[in-house]
Amino acid sequence: MKTEIKIKNIISYTLLIALGWFILDFAFKPYNYIDISSLEKVYTKLHQKQKIAPQRLYINAWRIAKNEYVDKTMNNQNWLRWRNKYTKYIQTEEDAQVAINTMLTSLNDPYTKFLKSNNFAKEKIILDSKITGIGVIYNKTEEGMVIDGILKNSPAQKERIMPGDTILSIDDKSISQMSEEEIQKTIENAKGKKLKFAIKRGGEIIVKEIQSREIPLDTMKYRITEDNTAIVTLSNVMGEKAIKDFKTILEKTDNTKGLIIDLRNNYGGILANAVLMADLMIADGEILVLESRGKVKYRLQADKRVLFKNKPIVILVNSKTASAAEILAGTLRSNLNAVIIG
Repeated sequence: MKTEIKIKNIISYTLLIALGWFILDFAFKPYNYIDISSLEKVYTKLHQKQKIAPQRLYINAWRIAKNEYVDKTMNNQNWLRWRNKYTKYIQTEEDAQVAINTMLTSLNDPYTKFLKSNNFAKEKIILDSKITGIGVIYNKTEEGMVIDGILKNSPAQKERIMPGDTILSIDDKSISQMSEEEIQKTIENAKGKKLKFAIKRGGEIIVKEIQSREIPLDTMKYRITEDNTAIVTLSNVMGEKAIKDFKTILEKTDNTKGLIIDLRNNYGGILANAVLMADLMIADGEILVLESRGKVKYRLQADKRVLFKNKPIVILVNSKTASAAEILAGTLRSNLNAVIIG
């Protein structure tokens, strides 16, 4: 079973659902209050719910994909064929996970994956102010880890790892032979030590020794120019402190004549952070509309409390502005006539 089924990276529907609950849970609470405990309860419930029969776990995953995946055609295939394809082979939870990953791979969507409960719990790093590793955002392919982004002040940045690089091996172990979990454990467990990375850049293979360490998330900074324009640089929208920091910056730049928000190379982070940042600035209008399969599922209206005086806004973006950062840029353009450059 395990050898005949090929495992690739896939999306966690449970992660999306949990983050959605998280948004709705605190989106209308006071800006200085974020109830992290509510998300912890979600993780606990999800962990408990995964303690079910392996075959039932597989069928549940099949049903969630059938009902929730945005493409009704399921990548132009008959989804029913997967319903009982592996059930007679599934004896253990590991069997179920391999089967689920194989099924989801057929969607040909690198952002669709199934996470075990312990890996799902690790997604809580998006709420922390620091992470452990070398500081790369990547997508695992058959060849290796394709680098999409680099965290500022990280070991990877210091060693001049670049977006577009492909990590082929770690300490001579091929990435193609490693699962997502093995990659994470290898890097995280080496905290304080150097690992050897073989990296493909163009047609060249380079080898670098990079230390795994704790990396503080440098979320944002600002400055005021001589002509009284505020320039706010957001490197990501991660971290538990992001909303508080953004609120402080808005207060300190209150009397400037204009605002430039630099979202270049901002790979995103927590959707809820982007929503609440926008809500600090928008007094009226829709911040976010959640739509699935052409049907609106939820509309999030702006709270009338704002910390922003109406003034010209320019937003800088590039090809690396992604995810929650795009949502922040889009809602400011729609509601405050922000000009997007890039």
